[in-house]
Amino acid sequence: MKFLSKIANFTFSKKVDTAICRILESSKVKIVPIIVVFHTPLDDILQSRARRLGLHIKYALPFMNALAGDLPVRNLEKLVGILEVKTIYHDGIAFLWGSESTPSVKDISKINYSKSYLNGKDVTMAFIDSGIYPHPDLTKSRNKILSFKDFINKIDSPYDDHGHGTACAGIAVGASLDGKFMSPAYESSLVCAKAFNKHGTGFFSDILAAMQWIIEIRDKNNIKILVLPFGTNAFDKDFDVLSLSCQKVWEQNIFIITSTGNLGSNECSITSPGVSPHAFTVAAMEISEGAAKPLPESGRGPTINNIEKPDCIMPGKNIAALNCDINYLPQGKRSYMPTNTLPVLYTSVSGTSAATCLAAGDAALLYQKLNALTPDTAKSILKKCCISVNLLKPVQGAGILSVKYIEDIPTPEHK
Repeated sequence: MKFLSKIANFTFSKKVDTAICRILESSKVKIVPIIVVFHTPLDDILQSRARRLGLHIKYALPFMNALAGDLPVRNLEKLVGILEVKTIYHDGIAFLWGSESTPSVKDISKINYSKSYLNGKDVTMAFIDSGIYPHPDLTKSRNKILSFKDFINKIDSPYDDHGHGTACAGIAVGASLDGKFMSPAYESSLVCAKAFNKHGTGFFSDILAAMQWIIEIRDKNNIKILVLPFGTNAFDKDFDVLSLSCQKVWEQNIFIITSTGNLGSNECSITSPGVSPHAFTVAAMEISEGAAKPLPESGRGPTINNIEKPDCIMPGKNIAALNCDINYLPQGKRSYMPTNTLPVLYTSVSGTSAATCLAAGDAALLYQKLNALTPDTAKSILKKCCISVNLLKPVQGAGILSVKYIEDIPTPEHK
């Protein structure tokens, strides 16, 4: 093809995601979903120029000077030629990490992850996931769900048609009224952006739009931590839009915590955004015969850019979590309470998502104790609060987080 002969030339190699080039070489596509990042701040003039080239804009993303949308392939070269265009990424797909099994209701008497006087009070965590079910452990006696936005089906009130988001939120902030189930940060609040569908997949563009929304509501909701329990291996070391977005959120003073991914134990198997230096990346382990053992699916470092990862390792096998009615849909604009009841309130999840959310709960304890932290400082302190579990560094990072070490950090008035 005449068009493809130009792909190997000049600016294409520097500006256009290799995933887009592969798509154009392997199929007769006419429309390609893209995320175009500009050198300059996003304004009406740039949006107008993009529209004239046929870009059907899905989202404007000022936090990273970007537009997401569908572009006719015939106009890709013209878009590349715009001086202000920095990089054009493929709008790929990310996946939620985790598997479920249902424990006996009797197991609830054992489910208590809170072993501290710290409880995450006055700290809000944001989750980008499959949604959030208004589970009684999240809505009674206090509604912990401060805000919810659905980027998939545009439904106003909280729901979760997959279950992953509810399970993850419960691991971090859930608590039963009788005190038998208690997460590390049971007094924290949460906001949830639904960017993943009922099958557990989500487009990069929806994830980035969720980040934009979280930045916009950060101050109102006192958001300190963003939890990203998902990943993708569909990225190039020079074209990684999820890592770029993490950097932009990090620069907005929001601490990001994510997972190594569930794609196996080979070297350099960590997925994006876990590869990002602007994230706290968590691997998963279990205790077997008295010793720590990494989960076989837990990704290992270093990253493809030779960055030392993970940052820590946490339990990730059969972690107790909140169950979810995936068939529930809210009725009415402010319907936070389902009319039906769950026959089983609790489930369990395994994988790096579960480990990540346990670590997120511990991070909330740190922010409760030292509220005015930058993400860089929080990351440094958390790594110092880890204890080695005698695994290789590319497997465990700094080790497992110790709540006792977080408790022992002197507050500014006691230094």
